[in-house]
Amino acid sequence: MSGHEPASADAPPRRHAVLDTLMRVERVMARMENAVVITAMVVAILAVGASVAIRTFDLPFSDTGEWAMVAMSPLTFIGAALCSHLHKHLTADIVEMLPPGPLHRGLDAIAAVLCLVFGLFFIALAWDLFDYARSSGETLIDLGTPVAIPAGLMLAGAALMTFHSALDIWRALVGREPGGFNPWH
Repeated sequence: MSGHEPASADAPPRRHAVLDTLMRVERVMARMENAVVITAMVVAILAVGASVAIRTFDLPFSDTGEWAMVAMSPLTFIGAALCSHLHKHLTADIVEMLPPGPLHRGLDAIAAVLCLVFGLFFIALAWDLFDYARSSGETLIDLGTPVAIPAGLMLAGAALMTFHSALDIWRALVGREPGGFNPWH
């Protein structure tokens, strides 16, 4: 999505080598986010299917429905981070219709700053929940899944969203397109 090609061997050094490196790291992270989201969806579907079978046929197994609920955490929060990286989140249509230029980049930067502020508050809230869940040792009822797992995934999603927002601000400030690299290119 950035439109910037890697420099050739005889080209002058890049002006933003650190940003380029971070964008490559971000692309790898986005691929991992995508894999986590797909895995969470598969787990949720299989857990719901197993839960229906267990209840329908009165099978002597613990209900697997809590795994579907736990899978909703990465699906929601890691998925939100991936959406923020890909710029597939809520946007103002008028901004998306603007031609590329300083106004468009400026509005993208403002949106990224707001997302960064949200992410920082969300990290603080998610950390409190994760810390409580970890220290209390609280578990879910049917299978004893630690509550720290979905809380930790919530915290990870908040941190990833904040990271993507910070890079979006940096990209806007140096005149690059928002959203970083498409993770599959």
